[in-house]
Amino acid sequence: MTREQTSADILLRFSLVEGFNARHLSRLGALRDHLPSFAGGVSRQGDFLLRQGIEAATSREAGEKADEVRNACARIGARIVTLGSDGYPALLASISDAPLVLYWRGSLPTGGKPVAIVGSRAPTDAGKAFARDLAADLAFQGVTVVSGMARGIDASAHEGALAAGGETVAVLGCGVDVLYPPEAGRLRETILGRGAVVSEFPPGALPLPHRFPARNRLISGMARAVVVAEAPARSGALITARFALEQGREVMAVPGNPAFPHTEGSNRLLQEGATIVTGAPDVLQGVGWGEGACLSPGAVGGEEMAKNDLERRILGYLSSERHVNEIAVSLDVPVPELLPRLLDMEFRKLLEKRRGDYYKQMSISGSSARGRA
Repeated sequence: MTREQTSADILLRFSLVEGFNARHLSRLGALRDHLPSFAGGVSRQGDFLLRQGIEAATSREAGEKADEVRNACARIGARIVTLGSDGYPALLASISDAPLVLYWRGSLPTGGKPVAIVGSRAPTDAGKAFARDLAADLAFQGVTVVSGMARGIDASAHEGALAAGGETVAVLGCGVDVLYPPEAGRLRETILGRGAVVSEFPPGALPLPHRFPARNRLISGMARAVVVAEAPARSGALITARFALEQGREVMAVPGNPAFPHTEGSNRLLQEGATIVTGAPDVLQGVGWGEGACLSPGAVGGEEMAKNDLERRILGYLSSERHVNEIAVSLDVPVPELLPRLLDMEFRKLLEKRRGDYYKQMSISGSSARGRA
């Protein structure tokens, strides 16, 4: 057995002690060739999880349990991605309590720009629509949308990213073979076809209440920023935002009517200094990607890609509606040169012209509506 295989096996064994993460591993010291050397560093009166970890690393029963998990993953087509391996998300690896193992179904993300969108399980219709549109606009700009596949805002965020042909990652508080919530079957299958479903819990793990806060630290840990789209005063999304602060991530929130309890929690985040989000440009600028983020391959679905740098600049600038004169001045392109380019991009369904010579990047919902008309 090679050193790499031995390390992966040890990490899997440790990870099956629920709650044992990178912080506990660091206390045991770096992985060594001879596992019994771990035992000398922990007394019988020491940390309970550490002692459980040592037992898991050395006992026959723990080895059999790890074999069962590997067999279960093989049956459902799940990867076991260990901390330090090539497929492990770099941002997540940087947090102090990173999971030692991820169970991964679907494709590994190709983009390097992940943003989490989270919120209430019982949002308003307006909140769901905003989360869906925000996710679509971000995915159109090559952002990977991360969320928790819960009812409400989470599901809307995944749907928006998928509608834009982008990547989305669903982080679960149960095993990747467990369907939760029960009505999310179709969404999960769509995500598996064009994204990923991820958990730190092994196959068969049930969605128990204590596992969701642990899941929330992964959502924020995988992302460059966390956007709370709509959250009441008591919401799991606020736990995700707290983890984001601890992990050094950007925390953002969508403002809501102060008369409604649905947005009391997200409004409080704004009072505490979170970045206001009224659209995708706020998110892109907030993390330093700017409005002119280049489109990535596959981010536009069936629509044509921008042909050159000028078209990418135009599309980035038109994430908000702009008048043709404003576009010309801001991008330093003469109107006579700009108009034929805009017309060509309109024909290719990269942007849409609105009344009064205003233009905007083609919206996914608008394109779909015209297709149904």
